Amino acid sequence: MNKKVRKLIIPAAGWGTRFLPLTKVIHKELLPILDTPLISLLVDEALASGIEEIILIISERKKDIAKYFEINSDLENELASKNKLSLLKKVQATNVNGLIKIVIQESQNGLGHALACAKDEIKDEPFAIILGDDLIKSKTPAIKQLIEFYYKTGSNILGVQSVCDSDVSKYGIVSPLNESEKDNKFFKIKGAVEKPKLSEAPSHKAILGRYVFNREILDILSKIEYDGINEIQVVDAFEKLQKDYKQDIYAFEFEGTRYDLGSVKGFVQANIDYALDNAELKEDIAEYISKKAEK
Repeated sequence: MNKKVRKLIIPAAGWGTRFLPLTKVIHKELLPILDTPLISLLVDEALASGIEEIILIISERKKDIAKYFEINSDLENELASKNKLSLLKKVQATNVNGLIKIVIQESQNGLGHALACAKDEIKDEPFAIILGDDLIKSKTPAIKQLIEFYYKTGSNILGVQSVCDSDVSKYGIVSPLNESEKDNKFFKIKGAVEKPKLSEAPSHKAILGRYVFNREILDILSKIEYDGINEIQVVDAFEKLQKDYKQDIYAFEFEGTRYDLGSVKGFVQANIDYALDNAELKEDIAEYISKKAEK
């Protein structure tokens, strides 16, 4: 029987350069989807998937992200005294600081380096990953879909979706072990290519911010050499994981709508979609968009 996936890593140490100048003073992870910061939605996804411990990888300058999840007694007392109970309930729902451990990434040297920083917290357990740039709206939480597939296989899992020709060069693209399986919902991979040209892409299945790994990948990442741009990428560990540790890696196509919250476009799209799914906002926002479309 495979070990339970109890722990999850959220890497969130980057500068958020695509949102400058705003991110000079507000961390990208705290940008709102309606009235809720992105980081809160990612934590909610993890907790709804059975995760018991969240490891937040941040830089020294971003320590205040953790404050969002701490109890604010003054605020709660103020809301209670004014009988604003619905707001009080919302605020109290964010008090999950006891489930979050902070790990500092001293320098930002790629995703692989960020994950290696969490090695001591993961210990000998399998673990999941949610990337801070990727918001996924789905009936079943995206990371839960991967975890359930992990329990069936015991193998390393990459969350993927198909992307169009123009987006292939933006992502890590998986290479199927068997070419005939590349259109399946899941398949074993022989490797992955980071941001390939369309003509060199082994498929259209892109790795999109959700992973489940056995802990051995952290041993590899902690010893791997930096690439040509002084970074360590997760895909750099795949070959060694397969050959030296004899572990399979699966691509698994999760269900849901994915928003690239590393871009302004994705941020706007997410807010529009979430507003259209909000009972209080839906009618007004739909009418506003309709009027704009007529101009």
